[in-house]
Amino acid sequence: MTNVTWIIDGTIAFNDNRAKWPRNHDGHVWECIYLTHLVNVTFTSNGKGTFDGRGREWWGAARYLDIEENRPRIMHIKYSSNILVENLLFKDSPYWTFWAEYSDGLVIRYSDVDARITEADKHTLLDLSAFNTDGFDVTGKNVHIHDCNIWNQDDCVAVKDHSENMLIERVFCSGLGLVIGSIGNSTVRNITFRDSIMHKTVKGIYMKTRWYDNATKDGNASITEIYYHNITINEP
Repeated sequence: MTNVTWIIDGTIAFNDNRAKWPRNHDGHVWECIYLTHLVNVTFTSNGKGTFDGRGREWWGAARYLDIEENRPRIMHIKYSSNILVENLLFKDSPYWTFWAEYSDGLVIRYSDVDARITEADKHTLLDLSAFNTDGFDVTGKNVHIHDCNIWNQDDCVAVKDHSENMLIERVFCSGLGLVIGSIGNSTVRNITFRDSIMHKTVKGIYMKTRWYDNATKDGNASITEIYYHNITINEP
């Protein structure tokens, strides 16, 4: 798609019947929304359009033992440029909420992520059983995420492999942190988190590697120029 605007004035709710969810020939589930090679595409609403993943049928410790991470993301965008995501709510994703891979020019603003089981102002053990409900996961370059609210049970914002020139600011979030990783044999540089509040978060600021990747032969894997400015972390 090129030069297209999606306007979501209402709710798109996905089927919560796991047995009937469409799958590849190898049994791996399809994503809720999977799009590649977009150019100049906007996802917006005139209020707060909602994507509802109805994730509760996919969450829980017992179900994790059964299906592990074979769960759909609400939105997965790949190999795309000049993308705008605004004025949206991503609710109760079965797995990672939003994943943009290999983006060049991505803005996410005035959009929220909500994945919780209770309405408690903390992360109860029950809530934390909504495993892997990452908020905004991104790779690529020239990414700006700002003025968003995120409450989930995994990484709030995760900057992953082969990323550069990203700014994440004015985010109110609570979950498992503002994260660099998981990073394997790749390079990540010039990433800034600033002017954000982490309210009763389980984890705050951290970086994580991926243990099973082999070192690069030329030794160029690196994480450099990572900045955190004016981050407030409230006690859980």
